[in-house]
Amino acid sequence: MHPIIYTFPESIPLIGGASIYSYGVMMGLGLICAWYLGLHHANREGIPYKTTVTAYALVIVFALIGARVAHLIANPATWMNKNFFEAMFGSKCEGLVAYGGFIGGPLAMWFYVKYMKRGDFWSLADCTTAPACLGLGFTRIGCFLAGCCHGQPTDVSWGVVFPEGSQAASTFGYGTHVHPTQLYESLVGWALLPLALFLLKRRKFTGQVFLILIACYAVARFFLEFIRGDTDRGGFGNHADPSLSTSQFIGLVLIVFVVGFYFYRRKHALAPPEPLSWEEVHQRLLEAGVIKEKSEKKPKTQEAKKNASPKPASNKKQKRGKKNKKRH
Repeated sequence: MHPIIYTFPESIPLIGGASIYSYGVMMGLGLICAWYLGLHHANREGIPYKTTVTAYALVIVFALIGARVAHLIANPATWMNKNFFEAMFGSKCEGLVAYGGFIGGPLAMWFYVKYMKRGDFWSLADCTTAPACLGLGFTRIGCFLAGCCHGQPTDVSWGVVFPEGSQAASTFGYGTHVHPTQLYESLVGWALLPLALFLLKRRKFTGQVFLILIACYAVARFFLEFIRGDTDRGGFGNHADPSLSTSQFIGLVLIVFVVGFYFYRRKHALAPPEPLSWEEVHQRLLEAGVIKEKSEKKPKTQEAKKNASPKPASNKKQKRGKKNKKRH
């Protein structure tokens, strides 16, 4: 079979010369869907609405910062002769490392919930795990549309040829079909989503879903890195073709940390709270001022109906009355 020829645009031109980048569109779509899914579960968990909203806003900001910082750390040659902050914010939705976001976002949420709100970080982390999988599924489709994070050359029938000027074409030459590793990782996100939702209903302690899904992603990402072909991942050994990529190293560290912390929390963590009913959730949102009760129209009393002035007769009835008077 012939390889798939990729023809989707990296950006969509707008009137006036501006463009919408496909990666940014998919990332935004993922953030919106993840936001509402996370709120849905956090409300059932009994976490205050304003705490969740503020935590999620911090997660988005610091996930983007962490992803950008991780990319600059992995590629020091791209900014050594420039101002760091200029390189930091001079990106058009590219130059982001997923693991940097996965670390930066949860760290910001942990600090805010635990130390500023004195709440339970692990409960919110469990509620956020499924949304994170959802966001991964959308964002990696954006990577595919942008042409970044591509795979190595391959002879498989579903290999993809990216257009001229793309990262894959610049690395391996136009016409070379490569693994669509972006779509592989997107499928990982979509596969982990139902697992996260399943575990959320059956967890034995807070943090269980979060820790299990971190380990699952780290293992999947470790093996996917073997067929990644982009040269800006960084790692140990040859920068263009590292023996152990930055993401593989981070994944190994995370697996060791998660396994140890999982057994610790299994012994010491509290059992998760019973989910609130929708009536309780509705009442809590009313008390927080998030929603307002619809005003009901009060029915008129009997006295009000009696005192109400009678409606004037229609023109047709008046005309009929005049005709009857003439006949008499």
